[in-house]
Amino acid sequence: PPNQNPKGHIRIVGFGGSLLTSIFSRGGPYCLLCLFIGFSTRTQMASLLSSAGLFWARSLIFFLLLAVPSTRVEAQQCAEGDEVCMSNAQVNQQFTCKFINKSRFRADIHWDDGGYGTNIAFVEPNGGSANINTQVGHKFFVTRHGVKEGLHDPKTDNQHRFTVSKSNEVFTIPSDAAPSKERCQDRFSICESEAAKGKCSWSPGWMIVHCCKSCDKELDASRLIDPKVRCTRENLNVTTPAWGPGDLNKLFTSWATESQFKQYEPQVLSSPGGEHGGIDGPWIITFDNFLSDWEADGLIKGGHKMGFDRSTDQGETNEIGEQVKVVSQTRTSSNAWCTGACERMSEVQSVTKKIVKVTDIPKENYESFQILDYNPDQFYRRHHDSSVRDVTPPGPRIMTFFLYLSDVEEGGETAFTELGLAVKPKKGRALVWPSVTDDDPEFWDRRMYHEAKDVIKGKKYAANHWIHLYDYTGPNHWGCTGSFM
Repeated sequence: PPNQNPKGHIRIVGFGGSLLTSIFSRGGPYCLLCLFIGFSTRTQMASLLSSAGLFWARSLIFFLLLAVPSTRVEAQQCAEGDEVCMSNAQVNQQFTCKFINKSRFRADIHWDDGGYGTNIAFVEPNGGSANINTQVGHKFFVTRHGVKEGLHDPKTDNQHRFTVSKSNEVFTIPSDAAPSKERCQDRFSICESEAAKGKCSWSPGWMIVHCCKSCDKELDASRLIDPKVRCTRENLNVTTPAWGPGDLNKLFTSWATESQFKQYEPQVLSSPGGEHGGIDGPWIITFDNFLSDWEADGLIKGGHKMGFDRSTDQGETNEIGEQVKVVSQTRTSSNAWCTGACERMSEVQSVTKKIVKVTDIPKENYESFQILDYNPDQFYRRHHDSSVRDVTPPGPRIMTFFLYLSDVEEGGETAFTELGLAVKPKKGRALVWPSVTDDDPEFWDRRMYHEAKDVIKGKKYAANHWIHLYDYTGPNHWGCTGSFM
């Protein structure tokens, strides 16, 4: 892919079938230390380091020293003025190309990998530029930053695409580049084949937005691409709220008073009138023994499986229901969304089932786990988990079930800025608070602003389920939550 150096490979099989791959840049230094990388178990490593293993290692190094020079690639020599020869010589060589964005939109540059594209870089509007390492034949397309809404030529309605034909090429996104006025279109060349595989019915929300033409016959996508049609609670059969007036107080009271929850060591930090402990305020409670080490470590492993990225905020929503992701200036952590393979992990399922059992709110109302990674000096400034009155199909986030997956040596507290309360991270602890009022679960509680304090020393891992008033899974499946992961 672009922005990666070309590599040469030597493949060697031995030592009980282990595959050893020595990777080095063409013409670059030999990688001998990576002899040990191919050994997948400690037993194999120990064998290698034994006297017999050392003999074979030396033999292997000798073989490499003989083999490596034969793999070196000599530069092709071309006669002066021989453009065909020079062009052929460039095909597998990397060089830099420049993208200049003259449009008014912040743009993402995607390498066209034959699928849905790989995001390579972003370019600021009104003259911003980016340099990309690439090769002859690489193809690129551009979209608005944070979504895959293509930037088009308004005269022809063709999406701006670029193909690399020579080194040091400069590509320009013109000043009039803009999203197409035609909402129903296929954004990717793979759309037709994906629709033929049944993807329209498997993932209707994503396919309606990204492959509208290919799904039009099966789903009436040209009509459903309008979120005002697609995303009504009636069409989505979302009608039953998890809470009515008074249910919030009943749930938190049961946690504070009933013996079945004592195993989780509940501690009330705040309750209405201070009746059940803590200060006089909205409900805030911790379960100090909620997660096992197996569950906490499993969630961290799931985060690494999915890959941690810089945390983003939710930006504007476009006319087809996509919510732009913007790099946050108030949170500097990294996060991973626990979907797919992560969500199928037994440790993750164990935690979700436990939360469902103690809240008595079905899993369908939950967003997937957001797994968080804070390094020293990272933070999340004051914010609220809900909006004043959320009228989207899933309704507001009524409750946050926040889990600490690690101890933190210093800092990293969750602080409720309006209440003067702060909770220290402790591995296995759960912190739970509502985002809405007891008498009107559709309406936010303005007292529930909070922040993640700077981590001063150590590392903080955490995870949370945001729980909605209505079914979240169905609207998300149909592309009605602004998220298209």
